[in-house]
Amino acid sequence: MKYLIAILLIALTSVALSNDSTEIKFEYVKDKKLKLANDLNGIKMISIVCDDTLMRGKTFKLIMEEYEKGELVNTEDFGLTCEDKEHEFEMNGEKYVHVYNTCDAVRFNKEDERYEIHIAMKQQDSTTDAIFKINKLERKKKLKSNKMYSLRVMNKTNDKYMVPVGEATPIIAYNPPYEIDDSTSWYCILDTENPGKWHSDYDIEHFYIVYLLVE
Repeated sequence: MKYLIAILLIALTSVALSNDSTEIKFEYVKDKKLKLANDLNGIKMISIVCDDTLMRGKTFKLIMEEYEKGELVNTEDFGLTCEDKEHEFEMNGEKYVHVYNTCDAVRFNKEDERYEIHIAMKQQDSTTDAIFKINKLERKKKLKSNKMYSLRVMNKTNDKYMVPVGEATPIIAYNPPYEIDDSTSWYCILDTENPGKWHSDYDIEHFYIVYLLVE
């Protein structure tokens, strides 16, 4: 009986711990023709995927912060306030009220086996046209940039990442490189550095950080 209780406690602890965090994966375009077309048109794409069905019912929110000269100048939450909004309409002489919550579009549905977020960016002269497809929600943004900006995954390990539930975690950066001299630029040195120090330590004047919040 004691052994049975111990096994049950271990199982319950395992479930509790598994609900405290989840694993996400980063995927890139694999089709050679599509990749070639994207390269030709200056399009960068990254997909964030979660196969953890224990996360069903939870929302996956993106939060994008813009930094300039070491200061946070803008925070974009893509309108995900999770508030019920009422929309009144009339049909056949009858009045109806439709209640809609934006966060329902970014929820891991019970019938789904896989949750997907897609980010695509096309570099223009001094701006970037960006599309954020968060499950069923799509948002288009125009970002400040130049041709040296790179869409990069932060602190990844074999294209995987453990994300704590209930905590905004930085997963994507869109930034120019660290210039060592007039002819040498590096991106990789920034992958393990705190973005808060990118300006003071590496003189990166402007960049974006995208966070994922699962809750």
